Amino acid sequence: MQEDFHEERGNRMPELQFKEYQGKGAVVNRIKINININNNRNVFHPCDISLSVYRIKINDFNLDHSLSCGQVFRWEKKDWWIGIVKGAIVRAKQIDRELIVESSLDKELIIDYFRLDDDLEQIYAFISRDEKIASLVNKYRGLRLIRQDPWECLVSYMCSSNNTIRNITNSIRRMCECFGNEIEKGYYSFPTPDALSDARLCDMSHCRLGFRAPRILKLANIVANREFDLYRIKDLSYRKGREELVKIEGVGNKIADCVLLFAFGKLESFPVDTHIEQIMERYYGPSFKGPKSKKRDEMAEFARSYFGKYCGYAQEYLYMEDIK
Repeated sequence: MQEDFHEERGNRMPELQFKEYQGKGAVVNRIKINININNNRNVFHPCDISLSVYRIKINDFNLDHSLSCGQVFRWEKKDWWIGIVKGAIVRAKQIDRELIVESSLDKELIIDYFRLDDDLEQIYAFISRDEKIASLVNKYRGLRLIRQDPWECLVSYMCSSNNTIRNITNSIRRMCECFGNEIEKGYYSFPTPDALSDARLCDMSHCRLGFRAPRILKLANIVANREFDLYRIKDLSYRKGREELVKIEGVGNKIADCVLLFAFGKLESFPVDTHIEQIMERYYGPSFKGPKSKKRDEMAEFARSYFGKYCGYAQEYLYMEDIK
């Protein structure tokens, strides 16, 4: 893939509509704004905040599949996909084999976030072990894992425990509104460990997290106080990383595996929830002989053996099929 078009443009009020960019010679006006927050209202003044617009040539990438398959919770689709990555708003749209992105983030970070450097042909060759998974690869071709921030990923999946995608999304949105910083009208950064460690349990009631709230506050405190180094897990093996994550109250094997896969890029991770259990039972049921209490662990080990080192990708295609 390569970038054949790059513009820098000033940030602009969120209600302005995107224009369609035609060719390399497109002219984009520069508008400068400053976002001040006063009583939860935005006031725009001139400043030097600027956005970039990238056109990135892509192969084997489907933006809709990648953002709608349940791995991320802070993206919404209008005409463009709009999400928040590393405290910045990202607007993205795919037209054929071109990804158009508007953001203040660098192009390299966008490529990294969408894992556009993953060799999907090689991954497909590894995981397409039978007609069932091969058909899913064909059906959802271009679905890529998203490389998420570990802190946001961990807290988000703690919110997901015994929860629906709709409720997860709403709880995370409320938490960001209460404890994050407003980036643009209606869009908030994900709260930092320090911000959440200062919160009281009663402050979390608006987020409607239920039994998950005290666990998230406890995690925020141990991370903010440097009692748990979340980011060092990247340097551990998959199994060592999992051992560390499940020491956190409220983090079981499934949540740990999600964080290892989506945040730390441990592609041998194979999270098993209700959806994966259902489709694995339908597709590969005769392979599972152990007790019901150990079935999810057995399924994960089977997947690592059967699909190989990229089994995390197979998991997402299976998940996509079950939720659809």
